[in-house]
Amino acid sequence: MKKFNVVILLVAMVFAACTSTPKSYVIEGVVPGASYNNQMVYLCDINHVNRIDSALVVDGKFTFTGLVDTAVIRSLLLLNQLYVDFIFENGKIYVDMADPNSAKGTPMNDELSKFYSEWDVFEETVRTKLTEIQQNGDIGDEVRQKQIDEFTEQYVLPKGEQLGAKYFNANNNNAVGALVLRHLSVQLQLAPDQFDAFYMQAGDVVRNFSDLKKISERNAKIMQTAEGMSFTDFTIENGNMDGSSVSLSDYVGKGKYVLADFWASWCGPCIVEIPVLVEVYNKYRGEKFEILGIAVWDKREDTQKSIESHNTTWPQILDTGEIATNLYGINMIPHIILFGPDGTIVARGLRGNRLKAKVAEIMQ
Repeated sequence: MKKFNVVILLVAMVFAACTSTPKSYVIEGVVPGASYNNQMVYLCDINHVNRIDSALVVDGKFTFTGLVDTAVIRSLLLLNQLYVDFIFENGKIYVDMADPNSAKGTPMNDELSKFYSEWDVFEETVRTKLTEIQQNGDIGDEVRQKQIDEFTEQYVLPKGEQLGAKYFNANNNNAVGALVLRHLSVQLQLAPDQFDAFYMQAGDVVRNFSDLKKISERNAKIMQTAEGMSFTDFTIENGNMDGSSVSLSDYVGKGKYVLADFWASWCGPCIVEIPVLVEVYNKYRGEKFEILGIAVWDKREDTQKSIESHNTTWPQILDTGEIATNLYGINMIPHIILFGPDGTIVARGLRGNRLKAKVAEIMQ
């Protein structure tokens, strides 16, 4: 009996040694080129605000060691240029600062790496098809755009969501699920209802991830200011060109259609959209139609210089900062909203030919 008990004890000890959870972490990283030698790599939160630890790059390599109680999402940052987002857990983690999705070596990071690998294959398929459509010289721009829209609707969105769901459903209450959902939201530009379909299935770990909470809060604002909803007013104390107070309601809900352009002087796509706005403004301005510029995320003097240099003659609200974009759930500009005469939101996200077609439709 004693000999039997000793055997059981030894087997149990070996099994425990093979299956025990690592008690510490080691992060081994490489950098792309000798120019990064003697620079610091920082272990940060996901938004690169709080720096937790640092390591020196020597001979193209760096190392972090320590102990973490609970797996959390972190980022490695090098010269504010290169970063790797990863799951900070005990075990040996390998990263390549040339690839933001390179972390692997521990269970969660390996699972995330599998997702990114499958996503790369999916993305290459999408890229090949879009290139084929773009380079087809036998079709015009209108047909080309229609084919792109159909391909996006019938293949890109459903296949992307299907791939994301495969990994999210298996990890809906851990850091892998949180990063998968963030990736889907950014890459597929998920609509609020599409995002919520994932988010409502998530456990606390996913739902409390700061980036996803922000998306959820922004989606709530989008739903409150969706097509068919009444406009949400705001006031900027020095928002007029002369420095006086102005409100959105000074223009919207006054009996005219108002095309509101959320823009900034530094935003290239915003500047590209100006000729479209000029064309529409010259054609329809009057008692039934107005354009209103809403300058966001910009310095007042830069906004004014841009207005002068591009000779945009429609009214503007300056110095809105994040006030207007937060209220309307806007995270990318330009974002153009068409308000009806009574202040009802008629359309959102108008650009280019779609903008011109929508205005022509309502002005008829």
